[in-house]
Amino acid sequence: MNLTWLTKEEVDEAVMKRCLQTNVVLDIGSGICPQYFVKPKIHICVEPYLPYIEKLQQSGVDESRYVFLNCPWDGAMKILPDKSVDSVFALDVIEHMEKEDGLKFLKEAERVARQQVMIYTPLGFYPQTYDDPNKSDRWGMGGGYWQTHRSGWSPEDFGEGWELICCKEYHFIDEDEQPLEKPFGAIWAFRNFGESLEKTKKMDSFEEVATDELALALWRRTTRKAKQILNPFKINKLSKNVEERA
Repeated sequence: MNLTWLTKEEVDEAVMKRCLQTNVVLDIGSGICPQYFVKPKIHICVEPYLPYIEKLQQSGVDESRYVFLNCPWDGAMKILPDKSVDSVFALDVIEHMEKEDGLKFLKEAERVARQQVMIYTPLGFYPQTYDDPNKSDRWGMGGGYWQTHRSGWSPEDFGEGWELICCKEYHFIDEDEQPLEKPFGAIWAFRNFGESLEKTKKMDSFEEVATDELALALWRRTTRKAKQILNPFKINKLSKNVEERA
């Protein structure tokens, strides 16, 4: 495990330098704020709470690039073959899982990613609960169940093969936008699979065509298999632009 401690002011630049710019991204728990580090050709958003997906669609995202899967993370992983996407993002996600489930997710993310997995989570257990049925999430959308924190994470949880950037003081306000008594830290964890940033940037036209074909094949497989496996979860297809390409 490669571990680097940085200040809050140093974190953003360091994280951006470590993100591979890839073409097919699986974005777990995208909510209403999908990952913004990479602008892929195909952006697969997995979100169990349908109102978040609907809100995102209403915001005017470029749906020619998006596939929306309304299901939990494990429902999506069931239909994805080994090494079937370029990057897997899970930003502010694993702390919402029980620890055992979070560890299973990390293994599944490593299985399906061809180039990189990127995880972001608080450093340690960050208390956040929505046990009160009258308490909404911070966006007033009723997704409190999905916003509850169920586990805490430390650098040691990631083990060999991961590169970590950690910050001891990163979070200064709680879910109610109130100041915390003591700041909480944060972890960014990267798992790379042999693809360097330089190689990704220098892909020739043959590689780009191959990636386009992979993306379209993945889309066809996802929409077909999802009807069989994820029922009754709702699957939102790509827009007509992508359908015509298929």
